[in-house]
Amino acid sequence: MNKTDLVKDSYIKYQGSTFYMAREDREAYEQYKSLNPGQDLLGKWDEEILEDLFAKLWKDETNVWYIHSSIIRVLNRRYVDLNYWVSRLLDEMEKMTELDKMNKIIIIETMSGHNSKEDKGGVHLICLYTDLEERMVKVMNELKSFYCDDYDNLNEMGWNNIVDRHLCAVNDYVRAYKKFGKLKLSTL
Repeated sequence: MNKTDLVKDSYIKYQGSTFYMAREDREAYEQYKSLNPGQDLLGKWDEEILEDLFAKLWKDETNVWYIHSSIIRVLNRRYVDLNYWVSRLLDEMEKMTELDKMNKIIIIETMSGHNSKEDKGGVHLICLYTDLEERMVKVMNELKSFYCDDYDNLNEMGWNNIVDRHLCAVNDYVRAYKKFGKLKLSTL
């Protein structure tokens, strides 16, 4: 196996995260740095990562949110054709209205960038780097429109007040859209 293949294997193993690569496998990280792969090569590798993530998206419906978040993370590197891959993601998100409330809330949080920074969320990515903003708004309007009450609370940390978490997630999404969106939409 040549050096490029070794670096590719490590890059894919860590889903392109040089942070985790450096933390978990210093030798692989040093090989990555010395190879210094360009954006074209990283884009090809990211496409392989994305294909794998899309193949896994619906394998475990309790963790769709996790794969969705991983897809957003890879797309945020912007090494791939964003219109193509975001369109694929939106196709899948149209089906997410049937997910449980926990999954939907975390997906809304990921879109707003709530769990990291706004500029790492799906709203920022789609509004600034694709022509799919209007479609995203339609998909998100469907995804965020559900009712939560106290009976939905879970006995898990972070889920004992699902009503507030849902409200915060939706408010964070609206705030991110107002910051990055270009369309003047009255129905956010």
